[in-house]
Amino acid sequence: MSSKRLAVLATAVTASSILVAAGGAANAAPQQTGQVSTDSQGRVIAVQPAAPLAAARGLAGTAAAAAQSHTAGLAEQFGVSIGDLALTSVQSIPGGSIARLQQNVAGVPVYGAQIVQDLDNSGALMAALGKTTQHTRGAFPADAKSAQDRAAKAAYGAVAAKEGAAAADLKTGAEKAYWYDASLGGDGASATAVPTYFVPVSGVDPDDKWTVVVGADSGQVLQLWGETKAATNRVVCDANRKVVDLDVATLADLRCGIGTAFSATRSEGQAAVSTADVNSVYDFFGEAQDFYSKYASYDLTSNIGADYHDGKGKALRGTVRMCEVETESDGRRHTQCPWANAFWEGEQMAFGEGVTTMDITGHELTHGVTQHTSQLGNGYAGALNEGMSDVLGQFIAIKAGDANVQGANRWLMGAGSSIGQVRDMKNPANSGEGPSPDRVNGQYWVGPNGDPHIDAGVVDKTDYLITDGATFNGQTVRGIGEDKAIALWWKVENLLRPTSTFRDLGVALNSACATNARTAVAGTTTADCTQVANAVKATQLNLAP
Repeated sequence: MSSKRLAVLATAVTASSILVAAGGAANAAPQQTGQVSTDSQGRVIAVQPAAPLAAARGLAGTAAAAAQSHTAGLAEQFGVSIGDLALTSVQSIPGGSIARLQQNVAGVPVYGAQIVQDLDNSGALMAALGKTTQHTRGAFPADAKSAQDRAAKAAYGAVAAKEGAAAADLKTGAEKAYWYDASLGGDGASATAVPTYFVPVSGVDPDDKWTVVVGADSGQVLQLWGETKAATNRVVCDANRKVVDLDVATLADLRCGIGTAFSATRSEGQAAVSTADVNSVYDFFGEAQDFYSKYASYDLTSNIGADYHDGKGKALRGTVRMCEVETESDGRRHTQCPWANAFWEGEQMAFGEGVTTMDITGHELTHGVTQHTSQLGNGYAGALNEGMSDVLGQFIAIKAGDANVQGANRWLMGAGSSIGQVRDMKNPANSGEGPSPDRVNGQYWVGPNGDPHIDAGVVDKTDYLITDGATFNGQTVRGIGEDKAIALWWKVENLLRPTSTFRDLGVALNSACATNARTAVAGTTTADCTQVANAVKATQLNLAP
């Protein structure tokens, strides 16, 4: 989609001047008051007008046109003093649509600097959430090729040092230019962006993928994170316990289809086969497709499916019953069969034997959804990524009536799998993979540099409280039920951005509930939003980490 870019000078903003008049004229008088949320530096992170702000006259015909008409006013409100905002996507959701604006400086995007508009069906603005950079320092080198080569070399070295991998076993992809402002993923640092290259690095193991952020002018590594998220038209392949040598394998060695590494065992419309894992994953893919279609009006297959040009078209694909062999740090070779793992590798799913419960499958597929919506990245956003997959993956199993999530297992992810439960969303400290916190800054909290699966426990606990209710941490929450909770979390999934924090999640939950109540999505009421606000306080999502 083409987008019109608007460069707007920032002006002073007060709590009573929430948005300029429809049409975005910077000198227009404020139409109404509303709510503004700021971070600890006073930077605006959310605005909500007292009533929906209509699109400029003649521009309400499409959500994209309506979003464009709100852009200038939002640029002023969020203090976009440098660069411009470009409309990059519009996603229809129940009750309206979500429009995403990306901040660019001299044509180069600022990573995670986005303003996300929550529009009703008429194109009126109900709320906007986001964060933008305020300053830049440095410049991209004139000799881009030399700078990119230097960045690739630095990325090799950083991954090799952190992961203990041999440089010869690593390869880099195309370097991409971004302005990088570390404050966008936190709540306290000054808002200054520097020129960088994002360098993708991959190893010999198919699930070894990293992104390394390297200063374009300095050549210094600023950040490094892993990319693989550990896991209608459907295609499922049975590896039949074939051992994949992860020391030499590539992504192509996992692919499922015709003429690929693993041949299709069951495709769309075919009858059940003799291998239980194949049939289970086939059914789970169907349940996930139905869930997203019914509750989110989102076509899972067309959005995250893979087309390997094998005559099967775009499909949800998965390879099951894989085994692996890898080299340990002491040089010994070790075979894992069955392999106790599952992951989403950017195109499709891969499963070890028995690791094929509906909620785990839904979790991994939701990583694919996040890849195509909010694109939650590393640090706090990485933990939110895991948490959102927990939330929506568990709802997929609950709404499908899966036997593994009945009774006392309702909030246990992975119950019934060969590896046992991996998350206890009701009591995160009891999670099978290890204890997780149930509130921001609480016991077991690890912060932005820890394992993202751990702090995801805060998201899990929040979902449990919102859906079923309980008294926790001084707050009594009356559950709003499954359907309202699903509608809430789906809007939140679309409101977040690559560098969102836990506080951003709290703001998004409150904002999404308010706008869902405004448009009566799933029967949401303002009384429900009181309960959501209580849950946000209970898990301390209203506090900065």
